[in-house]
Amino acid sequence: MLNIYNIETSNHVNGNGNRYVLWMQGCDLGCIGCWNQQTWSFEDKILKSVDEIFEEIVNIQDTLDGVTFSGGEPFLQASELSLLAKKLKEHTKLSIQIFSGFEYTELLKDEDKSLLQYTDVLVAGRFDEEKENNNQKVYILNDSSELWNFNNNDVEIEIDDNLNIKITGYPTNRLINEIKEI
Repeated sequence: MLNIYNIETSNHVNGNGNRYVLWMQGCDLGCIGCWNQQTWSFEDKILKSVDEIFEEIVNIQDTLDGVTFSGGEPFLQASELSLLAKKLKEHTKLSIQIFSGFEYTELLKDEDKSLLQYTDVLVAGRFDEEKENNNQKVYILNDSSELWNFNNNDVEIEIDDNLNIKITGYPTNRLINEIKEI
């Protein structure tokens, strides 16, 4: 079972085009300035099987350009995500992008390598809000992948009918506080 913090079925700031984004639950890296600290806990949040997520994605694949795994830390659930990524690569034409707090060299373990083999774009490195591009580097792992212009200023804000607000991308604390005040 995958332990998921949130699912966004249409997102435009976490990779090229329209993306299905899975924010994984659980991270022990403690990156400086992480604004997803609610994803750090390893307690169960939303539990779904690989097959459930795969079916959700396949049912809307015609509206998508790709799938993004973010976090929390996706590579802490590498074995399950590898199964999902493999199925997606075998049955769809969707690209796979991953945001990880690990450095690329740290991900060259056997379990992580299986997930990397299905990854088209990897954004890796300990998040540090005080450094350029938040201290993260973009790696194109598939020659056919489009270069993604990493912009740590992109923000997507969604407000539903009940006035619930979802913010994705790289909002500043100032922006978040201003939205809360409104």
